[in-house]
Amino acid sequence: MIEVHDAAWERVLDLAWEGFAAGSTPVGAVAVDAAGAIVAEGRGRRHETDGPPGRLAGSHIAHAEVNALAGLVSGRRYDDHGLLTSLEPCGMCHGAAVQATVGAVHYAGADPFGGTGHLVFDTPQARRRPLRMHGPLPGERGRFAVLLHISWLLRLGAEQVVEIQRAALPEETALAERAEVRSVLEEAVRDAATAPAVRRALGPVLS
Repeated sequence: MIEVHDAAWERVLDLAWEGFAAGSTPVGAVAVDAAGAIVAEGRGRRHETDGPPGRLAGSHIAHAEVNALAGLVSGRRYDDHGLLTSLEPCGMCHGAAVQATVGAVHYAGADPFGGTGHLVFDTPQARRRPLRMHGPLPGERGRFAVLLHISWLLRLGAEQVVEIQRAALPEETALAERAEVRSVLEEAVRDAATAPAVRRALGPVLS
């Protein structure tokens, strides 16, 4: 059993907010060992030109989960490790978790457009080491993760993707479209606020 601690989730959301504030994909991810200690981390850097050594940036595949899993060196298996991510992983990141040999993925927010949490890979490789998928995360953390993602899509003007979010997550999309919510996020980016400060400012919206 892989321990999942509040501190790890807090770091995931910190990373997701860093991505949002940087104008990139607002997804954060950490890899944890069996005791729940963070051993690697990454965030979305698709819309940035550079990142830390060994991490992808400026590419369509510069996803948070891939960047976190890149910190798990080859030469051993990680069945007793888990990947925590702020957003339901896409097919690439789902497959990357299988390739990285982690035992479980936990995600905070649902993604009805690209999420593959409901899928089971049925290859001989995947059957050999089945990946346990857990999510979405109930409560304020899951809401914040989804709110950041939809708010970013609105900022991008990705209307076709937003329509899918609106159909599957109407309450969350309506919140992201509220003028006061958009104002809080814009001010937080301008003021270089931390993720906990943003969540406090959003207050009842996330409760």
